[in-house]
Amino acid sequence: MGVERDAREDRDRSAAEQRTSPLWAELDSELVGLEQMVMRAAQAITLVGIGIAIYVALFVAPAMGRAMGIAAAGTLVWFTIAHALLARGRGARVLSIVNPVFEIAVPAIALVIMEQTQGVAYALGSWVPPLLYAVLIFLAMMRLKPWQPIIVGIVGAVGYVAAYALVLRNAPLLATLDSPLYKPPMQAARAASIIGFGILGSLACFGMRRAIARAARQTRAKELFGKYRLGAKIASGGMGTVYEALYCPEGGFERRVAIKRVHPHLALDPAFVDGFRAEAELGARLAHPNIVAVLDFGLEGDTYFFAMELVEGMDLSRLRKHCKAAQTPLPQNVVAFIGREIAAGLAFAHETALGADGKPLHVVHRDLNPANVLISKTGQVKISDFGVAKALRDQRSHETTHVVGKLAYLAPETARGAAVDARADLFALGLIVWELLCLQQAFAKDGEAATLDAIVNSVVPPPSTVRDELAGTKWDSFCATALQPDPARRFQSAREMRDALDRILDDTHVPRADEIAAILRAAAASPDISGPSLVATRSSAETRPIEPPTVRMPHLDGK
Repeated sequence: MGVERDAREDRDRSAAEQRTSPLWAELDSELVGLEQMVMRAAQAITLVGIGIAIYVALFVAPAMGRAMGIAAAGTLVWFTIAHALLARGRGARVLSIVNPVFEIAVPAIALVIMEQTQGVAYALGSWVPPLLYAVLIFLAMMRLKPWQPIIVGIVGAVGYVAAYALVLRNAPLLATLDSPLYKPPMQAARAASIIGFGILGSLACFGMRRAIARAARQTRAKELFGKYRLGAKIASGGMGTVYEALYCPEGGFERRVAIKRVHPHLALDPAFVDGFRAEAELGARLAHPNIVAVLDFGLEGDTYFFAMELVEGMDLSRLRKHCKAAQTPLPQNVVAFIGREIAAGLAFAHETALGADGKPLHVVHRDLNPANVLISKTGQVKISDFGVAKALRDQRSHETTHVVGKLAYLAPETARGAAVDARADLFALGLIVWELLCLQQAFAKDGEAATLDAIVNSVVPPPSTVRDELAGTKWDSFCATALQPDPARRFQSAREMRDALDRILDDTHVPRADEIAAILRAAAASPDISGPSLVATRSSAETRPIEPPTVRMPHLDGK
């Protein structure tokens, strides 16, 4: 039983250390700054010491003053070099070991100087060396390195004994002194006390670390959503804020996620909360490799949140802008692969996703555009921002006339205010594919009215007229079908569209993950566009209300 209990305690201790390891990693980075301040303080103290040494040399004891001044000057040079290295971010690990060792040698050096200039009685009776040892052990404690105080104590004791044995013990005057203060047993007691102070310092340091870890766990439970540790802000808008976060439950493992928190004042609006909850529930039911996953939903304090998958990569809008700025077209097979993966995600949402009752939801995205499609550096393509999606199973003919979405990617029937079904998403996908091939936008104009007019009345040219190398390929036929103004003449399902893109891939080849990673690295390093680098999360409507106000578009056809 004792063995089992010990093993369980070891596991619990290991789990606790894993949970708090990010805390210590962050604290270690802060301690580099603390070490710089310690070096600055040491420089200031050493300058004061040089001033005192000059005074002693001029008015008290010239020999001791000069020796102390030289030692203080050398110490000042060391601390200056150490501070310069830390300021440049170099040598922090080595200096964290060397600095305490160097510092603990200072009292022994002072002891030797006192003996050589003022005699053994003065040196062994001075209060300066013991005070220096105590101060240096305290500094080691402040660095929060549990074993450093005891190491400093041991090194200090060894240095003190060595100084006594090599220099003081051979002093002729020492034999004439009868006081126990100057005898070897007393020096052994002093060395033991230095080690004892080091042990106490280490115990105190362990205690401080445990207290900090407990405080961190309690703070995380009260302020950081319990099992989530919030990190950098990713996006912010009218409805709330999205953060990068670390999922760190009691089991000890960790996973990077994105947390969307609504603004506290919006959490007081029941209609808003219902919409937020519906978004989270819908996202949780869209469990597919090509859809950003919603992992959790809850109320913490005075606000609601839900956790989402964090995608390391970028959205297609930024990728297209980079390719246009660099005048580097995306390879055909990469475009086909991206379109194929989007179609696969839409097929799941449109046809396969089930509600709590086990019936198909028939989810239409309604806001599919390049900014809502993420591509990871490992080649995964994921649709995000289902915040305005609509489950249409209870609507007649799976249609709705509620118009939302980004104007430049609306289907013509949406712009006219007609009924909308899943084929509107397919039109948006056709636009995304065309724009990735041609590196330009099809309908975006100056002003909403001009954009809507272009959607209803303009004809999108075949991609081969924009990009010569596409002549003779299946792209013209694909885009002509995908971008038909009449929904009845388009692809009738996402599966059909996916199959068409698969046939295009058959003519080329499926891109490897390293090909996609190279394209994303080039885009991330591009100075021509703005935005986050290889960490991008736009999951689930990060900056817009979940259900925007109903917008009735003008009937541009005059009806």
